[in-house]
This record gives sequence, structure tokens and C-alpha cells, in this order.
Amino acid sequence: MASSPVLVETADGVRTITLNRPERLNALNPELLDAFAAAFADLPHDVRAVTLRGAGRAFSSGHDLKWAAESGKVPKGEDELAAATERLHRITRRIRACPVPVVARVHGYAIGGGAEIALSADLVVAGASATFRFTETAVGLVVTNGFTGLLPRTAGGAVAKEIILLGEPFDAAQARAWGLVNRAVPDTELDAEVARILAGLHTKSPTALRLAKNLLDRGWDGTLDDAMRRETAAGAEAARSADAHEAAAAFAEGRPPRYTRS
Repeated sequence: MASSPVLVETADGVRTITLNRPERLNALNPELLDAFAAAFADLPHDVRAVTLRGAGRAFSSGHDLKWAAESGKVPKGEDELAAATERLHRITRRIRACPVPVVARVHGYAIGGGAEIALSADLVVAGASATFRFTETAVGLVVTNGFTGLLPRTAGGAVAKEIILLGEPFDAAQARAWGLVNRAVPDTELDAEVARILAGLHTKSPTALRLAKNLLDRGWDGTLDDAMRRETAAGAEAARSADAHEAAAAFAEGRPPRYTRS
């Protein structure tokens, strides 16, 4: 029996989503992308974070060009091509819509669509072995998952054009310098660093995290006044939440707050 292209495990308040085609360096095909999107559905209420990782020697080597060549299922018509792109875009949308923070653990290759998935996470921890590369222009494709908008905002226009037009590989340290990842650590410290981040998230209000994530993801939408109006609405929602009442009670009683996801 063939193993699932994506493994899903939920334990200790964390849902772990593992790309699981290690024999192909977790290359992306439709089955993997569909299973990946489905893994974000129906998060239990005790889940406080999601982690993304790759099985074997890489996070993901990107589009499975070998599968495309051998399967005979390559989309050709305009509608089929648009649907294939939307299948990729659904990944970024699921990550952005996820009500809890998404943390990517990256080692080995994170290429093309694999880089887009990894860098779409809310927080990214990259090991020293991580190699990022946007190879689309070398194989006659274009960047997807909104990265023609996200990269200029994150790294600046000049760096974004260097990354996409030249398509040269860059390591975790360079990704950190460009502001694309949050931590660059030795591979031996990857799991410990991810665990530290998850532990920190577990001490925070799930309501506040959800609202802050949404505000940050929409931070470039509209004007500064638009952002402040969104903050006003979110602030009112947060202040009325059970988390805010629990925080006040915990402070009064001299104990840590005990938050639960609503």
C-alpha cells in the first residue's frame, strides 16, 4: 500500500503536517497538494499551532517535473492551467486563513513551490542545510502563491527581482538577512528551536494571536487609516473575549493565565 503523501499528527496542542514523498524529496504533485490543503481542515479546539516539515532529506524540491512528464496528466487548456495554479494558491490561502500560527521547519531543499509553501508560514525556522531557490524562470514557469506580491513587501523590490529573475540558490543565513525567515540555526538545533517557539505561542492568548495574525496579513491592504480601523475592530473583539477576562483574573490571582481556543 502506498504511503500517504502528507502525514498529519495532532498532539500536545500542535498539528504537525509532514510532506511525505521522501523518495522524490517531497516534490509537489496534485495528490500531495490536495492532501496538504485538507490537513488544515477541522482543526481541533485544543490545537494552538500548526507546524510544517518535510520527511527525509528535504523540505520540498518543488514541482515534480518527472511526475508531470511521466503521468500524461499535464494540464494544457487555459482552464486546466488556471485550475492547476489555483491548486497551488489554495495552499497560501489555507495558511493565511488558519486561525492559529503556522510554523515551518525547513531543512535541505526548499525549491520553487516548496520555497513558497515554507515561506508562507507565519514563522519560519531554517536549518543550516536549507537551500532556498525560486527556479521558475529556468523551467519556463512563473512564481505562484502570491510571491510576486509577498517578496517585494518582505525583502524589497531589488532583492525580490534578484531572487525571482536570477533564480540563484540562497542559504538560511541569507534568507534571515533578507527577512524571509525568523531563525537560522544548525540542523541539530532545528527541533529545539521550533519547540521553543511553540512553547512561547502556548503562553499567548489564542484570540489575540488569531487577530494579530489577520491584522498583519492585511497590513498592506489599503491605507494606514484602514489598518487603524481594522485594529479598532480587532481590539474591541479582543477586549470582549474570554481570553481577556482570563488574563485579568490570572493577574488578580497571581497565576499564569489558562487560555483555551474558542
